[in-house]
Amino acid sequence: MLLRQFTAATSSANRILPGLAICGLLAMAATGVAMYGGSGVVWALLGAIAIASVWSPSPVFLPGIHIAGKHVLRIGVALLGFQISAETLQVLDAATIAVLATNVAVILIAGLIFGPMLGIDRDLSVIAAASVAICGASAAVAFALVLTRDDSRKYSVACTIGAVSLLSSVAMLAYPPLIHLLGLDAAAGGILLGGTIHEVAHAVAAGYSVDPATGEVATMAKLLRVAMLAPASILVALLRSVPSERSAVPLPPLFLLGFVAFALLNVSGLVPPTLQIAAAPLSRFCLIMAMAAIGFTLPWQSVKSYGWRPIVLLLILSAILLLLMVVFVSEHTF
Repeated sequence: MLLRQFTAATSSANRILPGLAICGLLAMAATGVAMYGGSGVVWALLGAIAIASVWSPSPVFLPGIHIAGKHVLRIGVALLGFQISAETLQVLDAATIAVLATNVAVILIAGLIFGPMLGIDRDLSVIAAASVAICGASAAVAFALVLTRDDSRKYSVACTIGAVSLLSSVAMLAYPPLIHLLGLDAAAGGILLGGTIHEVAHAVAAGYSVDPATGEVATMAKLLRVAMLAPASILVALLRSVPSERSAVPLPPLFLLGFVAFALLNVSGLVPPTLQIAAAPLSRFCLIMAMAAIGFTLPWQSVKSYGWRPIVLLLILSAILLLLMVVFVSEHTF
């Protein structure tokens, strides 16, 4: 009996290892390139698309690629919970926390309004809005897992992830000069950067490019937005699923429950420091690896058909978020 189970497990591992290996190797390469500039998520996605344009993965790679694009993706989102700590709430005052939370709701609602006006369907509009409101590619991935029940929309989602990562890179360079232009101190400047830039790494880099104090506040403000990923995703999942009178209220996706559990453990101080240090890069690597998997199965024609409308939506929502935060930091006393 044990021998039969061991043989079955070995067979399953051998079936998925080739695909996982090729996604992992590309993720490592993308991570290395990102050290010199850009986003590892974007480099992995573009690299996989480029490879797939001249080489179609054979059937031996497909099971592992599927695992990376689905399950590794969920693991990466769940591990984001380890980035949430008690220090996040201690650095920011109640008014700032309230505004950052309110902005998430405002941008999600704005996405639902402007998306259909641009001819974008509701689900993709919410995914794009979440990427702007919360934490870029990670939020787009989490909301896509909640809103899409199959692979029919993964092409548009992948393009949205690439677009928002590119916009985040631009914001990382363009927003810090605003700190000096508006005459903001370290607290106000950090909150502006952390409250507006899409990706965590870009928000942190933008803050520390001003000075260490601004970088610390920008990091805390951004991580607070990351903390809103789970409640916002769970709320959307519950609102989307309208149970019948006889059915029970649907449970949130397991990866979101994992996010909440990891965040609570981290805030409680029960997580060893070594695990805290390892969780952030591991989460990022999982997301980059998943983007490689998606890129391998992403037809170039789908990228070309993405169109200009979602890009315009991302720009509109980013501008609204920036305006909201500029007004807040200009009027609030820190």
